[in-house]
Amino acid sequence: MDTTNGIAGARVPTELLLADDLFLAAHDDVSGRPRLPGRAAGLGLAAALLGELIMFRKLSLQRGHVVVVDRGPVPDALAHLVFEEVRREPEPSPVWEWLRYLARDSYDRVAQRMMREGLLATGTRGLLRGGGYQPVDLNAAAWPLVRLAQKLTRQESLVLPDTVLAGLVRATGLNRYLRAAALEDVQPYQQQQVAQLPTPLRILVAETESAIGEAVLRRRR
Repeated sequence: MDTTNGIAGARVPTELLLADDLFLAAHDDVSGRPRLPGRAAGLGLAAALLGELIMFRKLSLQRGHVVVVDRGPVPDALAHLVFEEVRREPEPSPVWEWLRYLARDSYDRVAQRMMREGLLATGTRGLLRGGGYQPVDLNAAAWPLVRLAQKLTRQESLVLPDTVLAGLVRATGLNRYLRAAALEDVQPYQQQQVAQLPTPLRILVAETESAIGEAVLRRRR
């Protein structure tokens, strides 16, 4: 049994790319306007990209550092590029360093992937800051938050990517939009589910929340 990432026996649905869902959740599905400041969005998407690689069992977190645990092929082009950046480092680096590094262009990289997947298109009413992308399907754009809200409201078991998404929604400050979609307080069950994440993913969520908090404090000084 493989317990490398603390995700023994977990089946990761490769069709659920975490960063895509977070990108959609971070924008109004009707207007396309960002719901997060640029830095928070960048850090959240950086965490989501690392989270994908943890769920693909390519990376793990050990003593606060990002480490490679499997050098095999990665089933996504963008995830592969991020993995190669980590793999080329001679020594493991702290997760907060990777979050800050990847946050520089994680927004545009995820948007470009979603264009290749046919989820976004260029247009005037776009999801990209300044209006460069728009969702191809408005229902699909709303679905990540709606799906999460429905499952949390019913207190259903969450698949692993949705549990990580729930953690990153809270860490980035998107919880008020989740509450609006749920029409009731789902935070206790959300916290319970996130607390049960495998250790590397739980630490990733906590480090993301900390990095965003620091960014907010820095901006206020």
